[in-house]
Order: sequence, then structure tokens, then C-alpha cells
Amino acid sequence: MCAGFAAADAAVKLVARDPGPQRLATADLQAHYDVPPVFDIEQRSMPRGVRASDTFQVQAVMQEHDRDDYICYTRGRDVLAAFIASSMRKSAAIEIHGLPVSLRERWMLKLINTNRHGRLVAISSHLKNIYCQEWGFQNADFSVAPDGVNLDRFTPLMDRTEAREKIGLDPGRWVIYVGGLYKGRGLEALFAAKADISANLLIVGGRDKSEVAAWRERAFDLGATNTHFSGYQPPSVIPTYLQAADVLVMPYAQRTQTPSGEDTTAWMSPLKMFEYMAAERPIVATNLPALQTVLRDSENALLVPLGDPAALARAINRTLNEHALAHQIATNARRAVTEFTWEARARKILASLND
Repeated sequence: MCAGFAAADAAVKLVARDPGPQRLATADLQAHYDVPPVFDIEQRSMPRGVRASDTFQVQAVMQEHDRDDYICYTRGRDVLAAFIASSMRKSAAIEIHGLPVSLRERWMLKLINTNRHGRLVAISSHLKNIYCQEWGFQNADFSVAPDGVNLDRFTPLMDRTEAREKIGLDPGRWVIYVGGLYKGRGLEALFAAKADISANLLIVGGRDKSEVAAWRERAFDLGATNTHFSGYQPPSVIPTYLQAADVLVMPYAQRTQTPSGEDTTAWMSPLKMFEYMAAERPIVATNLPALQTVLRDSENALLVPLGDPAALARAINRTLNEHALAHQIATNARRAVTEFTWEARARKILASLND
């Protein structure tokens, strides 16, 4: 988003928590996340004492409070920064990815929503509807902005052979999953389907070796032969992995949990969905309402019923064997994702703040 705002002609500074010994220089951080060096990053040490996060947010906002053109943009649990900025009559927005975890957070979000200088930005219309229809938030001051993608990272596109050579994949057909190895990501269904899939399976992700080992054991228990695990890969190389695939899969389960344990199935906007689409490879995904706002069955993806390994295997095999269908949904996905760039997202949010 910082790069998107910069592309939309804003001067951007990201204020981040200093991780201490693992601290990377600005250029190294931008290279790791594969974003252009078009914005500044200031890494500040966390204050000591109770409510250190609150103090950090107050300090970050106050250091820029005397600028007339100042916009405070934050996300997730960092609600206080947007609340303070909007209270000071500065433009402020907070990007919401889930439900508030406390009455205090919900109260501050409500006050931002009713402040003419504030704006709430939900990652999906489903999430906005929960806030507005169930909790009485103001619809007019509540934007929707799904996640996005930087198409420059996928331009020009690589062919499969080139991508596989770069990451050392053997010849053959490859079904690839990229993402967190958390509960609800549908890996069990994918492993159960593997016996009926005529291709190799590659799982890209995992926080550490122990997590990868646990899922490798789970794959073995479910009889998923020819399943390979790459472990964690930095964002800068993910486009290569995606373009190495014959099929990309998102087999979400009924409860899709974040690392913190929050179930986001009803409103999620997966970052990887847009990167899958940008890679111009056929996508097979679970038919969840939150995904249907972007993915259309048999148009830009094949959508399968929830928790049905047999249907998952059939859809994957169709994309492997029906080349015209695979080309059609992959091409349509790439065409559709051009509406979901980070720059377009940033311009939409900036325009909403100027309404």
C-alpha cells in the first residue's frame, strides 16, 4: 500500500516497529517485500511500560501533527493512531481486516466512522455489512477496498519452463499451493485429493522447519505421495513459484484461521488470490461467498464445494487435461485482476478521504 500511495503521487513514510537485532535497512526491507524504493521507512523503538503499543501510535501521529496535508493511514489493531489523527481534524483511515477484539476498539472505530475526517476501509463488502447492518456503523463513511497486486512483479510473464528452472523444479506437471500452513487453509482436503490427481504437488510456505515437518507428516498420513514442501519463501520470489504451476489451488475449509486464530472465512480477501490471478495460471478454489466477489466459476477459476476432496481432484484434473479451459480461465483471471492493483486501490482510498 505504501508503494501504491507513492504511485498515486503521495509522499509516503511508513512508521514501523523496530525489531531490534533482526532490523533490516530500508533498501533491504523493500527488496525483501519486492516493492519499489519510492517511499521512506522509519523504524522506531517500542516505548517501555504499559500500553507500549498505544504510546508508539501516539508518538507516530504527533511527530507529523503540524502538517496541513497530513494523512494518517493504518490497519488492523492500530486503531488509536487513526482515532487521534481524526480527532485532531487530520484525514485518517484505518484498514479493517476483521472484527474488533474489545469494546474499546469498537468504540474508537465507531468514533472514527462518525468523524468527518475519518474513514473506515473494509477489505470486503461482507465485512462492511457486518459493521453496518449488525452494529449500526455509517454506510456512507465506510469504504470497501479488496486486497491487490503489483502487476509489475508479473510483467513480463515467464513461461513454466523458465520459472521451474529458476526454482529447481523437476519436469512434469505441478499443482502448487502458496500461503500459510494454518488450520482452515484446506491442506487436509488437498492431501486427501492427491491420490486422484495426476501431477506433483508443491506446498510453498511455513513459518519454520517444525511447522513444515508437521504438515509433511500429515501429508504422508493421508497418502499424498509426490508432495513436496519448499518451506518459507520471501515475497520477492513468490511470482516465480506461481508461474511455475500448471494449476494454483486455494482449497479453503469451513473455518479459515489467521495466525492469531481469528476465523475470517465470511469476509476474507486473500492477497494470494490476486497474485494467483496475476500469474495467469488456472485457479481451483473453494466456492466461498467471500471469494465469489472476484472469482467466477468456469470464467476465471473453477470453484468446488466446501470440504469435498473428490470434487477438488476432479477440478484440478480438468485444468490439467482440458487445455482450452485452462487457458480460458487463466487468461480471464489475468484480465480481471487489472482492476485490483495497489495503485488503483490507493487512488480510490485517497479519493474517499477527499469526499
